Amino acid sequence: MTDIYGQDIKLDTAGQAMVAANGELILTEGVETGVQDIQLRLRQPLGELFYDIEFGALIYQWIKEENTSANRMGFETEVERRVQLDPRVVPGTSACKIISWNEVGITARCEWQFIDEDHPFNLVIEMDSVKQEMVIKDVNPRIG
Repeated sequence: MTDIYGQDIKLDTAGQAMVAANGELILTEGVETGVQDIQLRLRQPLGELFYDIEFGALIYQWIKEENTSANRMGFETEVERRVQLDPRVVPGTSACKIISWNEVGITARCEWQFIDEDHPFNLVIEMDSVKQEMVIKDVNPRIG
């Protein structure tokens, strides 16, 4: 069976490459690679990669917006759409639910299922409107 996930350089929460004690880069494997790829897509503003202007997401545009039903729906739909672009995600399984939206920022939970996996994967997206930054955490990180 072909590994549909491949490998990548493992990144820390700040997006920096992780290095082992011996100086070698740490790599992701299996679904960990897929989860990291989805995190990167959501973190990257759409169109800012010169070599792939289709990669990224538009979720930054909501960081200063009001908490309205239209904005909530737009944010959730954008997250779901961008997760669904990963070819390893089972069609129709991406979902996003806003947990909180106030003057401090937005917190949302995103979920999807990968092909040949029997359980969903989850991320928590935290956008700080004061600091103008976003953190995306794996709800159930795989130890590696």
